[in-house]
Amino acid sequence: MKILATLLALAIASALSAAEQSVERDIPYSQSSDAYARQRCALDVKYQKGESGRRVLVWFHGGGITSGSKHFPANLPKDFVVVAANYRLSPKASAEKAIEDAAEAVAWTFKNIEKFGGDPKKIFVSGHSAGAYLAGMVGFNPEYLGKFGIKNTDIAGLALVSGQATTHFRVRSDLGDKSNSLKPKIDRHALLGNLDNPIPPLCLILGDRRIEFPERVEENLLLASAVKNLKLAKIVEIHELQGLNHAQVGNPAGFIIDGFSKKVCGAPKGGK
Repeated sequence: MKILATLLALAIASALSAAEQSVERDIPYSQSSDAYARQRCALDVKYQKGESGRRVLVWFHGGGITSGSKHFPANLPKDFVVVAANYRLSPKASAEKAIEDAAEAVAWTFKNIEKFGGDPKKIFVSGHSAGAYLAGMVGFNPEYLGKFGIKNTDIAGLALVSGQATTHFRVRSDLGDKSNSLKPKIDRHALLGNLDNPIPPLCLILGDRRIEFPERVEENLLLASAVKNLKLAKIVEIHELQGLNHAQVGNPAGFIIDGFSKKVCGAPKGGK
């Protein structure tokens, strides 16, 4: 009986250990020799040891491209491998450098994620606020990932949480545009200005238009409509979460991202 009890305890411990998530922190991803890039361009990976073929989410934090730090998003199932990346911030670097950093973090993920049990064919790119803008630019403009020999359509899907579809106000400021940030601008630094090529499946997640950032819902509705009408993505969906403002919408977004990813690539092992 003692032997059976011991074996049972070992089996339970082994199962629990397999289910535990491990985290590797501050992995450098940039090849830049810039001192600030060496300081900021690092990422954390959360994964389950001994697994393979998992869905992957690359997550970029918000903060107006002037503040913020990498963190793992809430309410994602444990079967995701999650990559949380920092990027250079303005004014120490131009806001455009943040887009380039985001692309390099995604490229790193394509080249390394199998080591952490992730499937390179199931990489979703996401973020909140400024992070959503960066994720969107990487997914909409093929030039950014093209520098690393990767197609933007190699991304399994984009899940953008309350991001700007017009040119980001910090990008405008860094380029010398002093006009009112509420005056919409669409150029090559806007998602709406990059509608010439196919993009990955698209999921837009927004707060309640009554309490969201001004124009945020409307510009994303226009983006979704344009992508649908131009047939640029196989899947386009938009979610407006009632009663939630810009800051609050990031927390429940994980549930929507989970459902969106299942729609794109099917349910994970076990059908969960």
